[in-house]
Amino acid sequence: MWTKNMEKKKTYPTLSKDIKTEIVIVGGGITGALTAHYFMKQGMRCVLVDKSNIATHATSASTAILKYEINQGLKNLMSQVGEQNAQHAFLFGYQAVMEISQIVKEINSSCDFSFKPAFFYTEDPRQTDAMEQECTARQAIGIHCELFTQENNKDEFSFNFESGIYSHYGAAIMNPVQFTHDLIKFNVDKGLEVFENTTIVDYNLSSHQSILTTENEFTITADKVIICTGVNALEFFNHEKPFCQLYRTFSILTKPVDNFIGWKDSCIIRNDQKPYTYVRPTLTNEIVIGGEDLAIDRLDGDIANMGDRDPLALQHYHQLLRRVRKMFPQINEIKTACWFHGLFIDTKDGLPFIGKHPDYPGAYFNLGYGSNGILNALIGAKLISQDVAGKNPRELDIFKFNRY
Repeated sequence: MWTKNMEKKKTYPTLSKDIKTEIVIVGGGITGALTAHYFMKQGMRCVLVDKSNIATHATSASTAILKYEINQGLKNLMSQVGEQNAQHAFLFGYQAVMEISQIVKEINSSCDFSFKPAFFYTEDPRQTDAMEQECTARQAIGIHCELFTQENNKDEFSFNFESGIYSHYGAAIMNPVQFTHDLIKFNVDKGLEVFENTTIVDYNLSSHQSILTTENEFTITADKVIICTGVNALEFFNHEKPFCQLYRTFSILTKPVDNFIGWKDSCIIRNDQKPYTYVRPTLTNEIVIGGEDLAIDRLDGDIANMGDRDPLALQHYHQLLRRVRKMFPQINEIKTACWFHGLFIDTKDGLPFIGKHPDYPGAYFNLGYGSNGILNALIGAKLISQDVAGKNPRELDIFKFNRY
């Protein structure tokens, strides 16, 4: 989906000697790239390694919806983590969208970044009061949004809704693979060392100095280790009770369409159902629709290891296609160009895990779990780099391990 119009991607060598550095970042997706960027801005010596190639796995399967809102909603999040922490979490996401746009300009990325409005809606008339309260809570912290109702705004969209929150700012779309490659290359030119196809098989972690060993028995000695490996980071926590939930999520990309009739400002759309459905455009007039999430109870189970053409996967793809056609009956010839699915990790409060873990001295984790993975990655990169620099950001408490 993301590589069809990209120029040939730059490749990087496999680690073939022992090295020393200040910071080693494990994971070469968008989270690792952002983390490296913030450490490089501080002038620190950084090494980034990935077991495969840059921007594969989760980054290549991302729909790259950059949206400030957290799935739980501000009001629900307040009841879980407290009013102030919930408000900070929403505003962090709001600001992160703006910071991504600044990075795109700084590195001159060709990732098709574009700001978009966002519409979060319900079809359930019993939820209209809650939607109004949610809108008011967001407006109270400076979010530029307004309440849409079926009575006053029914002509804005061709699908049915009872009410919804239309956010004018705080959302965007982009190509995450192109952005990751551009960001890494920008920092390689400034001294970042990158090694692909370099699998870490042993972590000898220490608050003084850590030693990572690769499958080819080379070592990386570092002052700090930053783990940015997403789903694979769960191997560090096998002994703990589950603190997150895995899902298999499905998406389709349509062929280009000739109009966006019935779709106000071709905004980003999400409903309040469980599992929810989201829709976004591309700058080349395709439509991405996703959802149909399936919970994963076992990593060795069928859902966790589903193939692209598994009958159940095909069933979910066809359901998504039917849904987008029903939502936009005036958009002609909505046809599938490709489909894909990937693993998605959510947490009880919808917030990521960022920072230190008591069992792993010398290491930080930047795990952008939750619906806003890219924005969470940026938030984590900023806070971790500040903490390593001795600034002790209090905001890390919002995203700490063992918070529930």
